[in-house]
Amino acid sequence: MYEHVTKLLYSVESVALFMHINPDADCVGSSLAMYKYLTNLGKKVDVFLEPFEEIRDNLYILPNIEIINANSPASNYDLGIALDCASPTRLGKKMLKVLENCCEIKISFDHHKSYSKFTDILVLESNSASTTQILYKFFKENDKEAIDLEVATCLYAGLVSDSGNFSYNSTTVETFEVASELIAYGVDHTLLARVLYLETSYNAFNLSLRVLSNAIFHCDKKLAIITFSFDDFKSTSTKLVDTEGIVNSLVNVKEVLLALSIVEISNNEFKVGLRSKGNFDSSLIAEYFGGGGHKNASGCKVFGSKLEVLDKLVSISKYYIEKYDENL
Repeated sequence: MYEHVTKLLYSVESVALFMHINPDADCVGSSLAMYKYLTNLGKKVDVFLEPFEEIRDNLYILPNIEIINANSPASNYDLGIALDCASPTRLGKKMLKVLENCCEIKISFDHHKSYSKFTDILVLESNSASTTQILYKFFKENDKEAIDLEVATCLYAGLVSDSGNFSYNSTTVETFEVASELIAYGVDHTLLARVLYLETSYNAFNLSLRVLSNAIFHCDKKLAIITFSFDDFKSTSTKLVDTEGIVNSLVNVKEVLLALSIVEISNNEFKVGLRSKGNFDSSLIAEYFGGGGHKNASGCKVFGSKLEVLDKLVSISKYYIEKYDENL
């Protein structure tokens, strides 16, 4: 199934791995799993994240995380691999240049249906719950003996997080089979599920209380919205990475079909996270604004004043909710 990539992998010596900005557990897990796997195969491997990008505190439970940006980019790599990254802009300007200018051959492993091809070779399986699910199958086919507990732990981290703790529509029989096989390596699945999917810091908890108390609802409560301002972060001593997962509290409300998280990241620039349930495709709204993702979890950026952005998102969300209701 992955023969063309396997042959290439055995022919190279130096590899650079690239993560997307604002990395989540699937991105970090994929990158660290690939790092350890290739190291086990005797390859020289560097792992890169765009400078000044932050990694959530709970991801530091993963083995070898200290390797990220531990070395400066070399002038030449035999192979560059982008992991869990749906578009070149998601790599960040500096890391995109390294991929383009310093890597002789470029590969992407991804599971986003809205992927924009930017590498020579693409391994894309949009029906997979996570990129780590794809990697596990690739690792098994390539050289199963190079999978160890550290590799399995990183793979499971991406799987449990991007599947919504095995609750999203992307979770399939294969997802559970992969999870079962990874646990057999000795992965502490209960610890990973708690730390990566459930656990939050005291400050982030206060941030969630603050924004959830000001949640607004539209469309007979089918649409729910929370907003994060600079003042919210200042008052709770939190940062952008602390917003992760808070929107899930909204989509878990019985009446809510679609939940939006609108985060102020600079003047007139907002990061929007979308979560939905059932067959409502949140990625259609994300794609309207130039973003993308999955059916039940997607994202985009929207520009304008806070009021303008809110009005745009409410208007487009209402349109898709009404269209969805008509087809029921």
